Amino acid sequence: MKKICTILLIAFGFLLAGCGTGRIVSLDRKPNEAIIIAKIQIKNGDSYLDNKWNFLLDERLLGKLAVWPDEQNYIYMKVPVGKHFIALLQYNGLQKNIPDNYLTIDIKENKIYYIGDIVLNWTIDKKKDASNYNGGIVGAVANSKKTGDFIKVDIADNYDETTKYFTSKFPESQSIEKELLKVNK
Repeated sequence: MKKICTILLIAFGFLLAGCGTGRIVSLDRKPNEAIIIAKIQIKNGDSYLDNKWNFLLDERLLGKLAVWPDEQNYIYMKVPVGKHFIALLQYNGLQKNIPDNYLTIDIKENKIYYIGDIVLNWTIDKKKDASNYNGGIVGAVANSKKTGDFIKVDIADNYDETTKYFTSKFPESQSIEKELLKVNK
């Protein structure tokens, strides 16, 4: 048992060491990767959260596809070509599981995609939304299996403003396709 715990702690350490913002630093990508860009904010009641939150795509445990917004609430990240969904929101020890395939993007080719100016309406309940890691790894795995709740999402098409911001960050930018986030029920 002690050996298993040691192995898990080492693996977890490597995961944490590799953690960053999830944002790209260049437009370089593999043939099976694309880049998504968006302005995303989380609204808690009548106010917006600061940019110290993140979301995970496709899963709720390892954070392979996690991203934090920049200081202006923009995200720009690499994703594999294919269909993806927002699975988890995290903020200051709080988390909100989102149902699988509720908020989706379909990335068809190795391009750059604008997915919208998005407001995720998450009314935080500190008791209900607290990350429950008291059970250690078992608790984290159990939390990742919870289905989650539907939340209200507002999507605006501000393509020109967002692409202008993105090209100011990456002047060598390529053409940017529009593939807005879809809300499915």
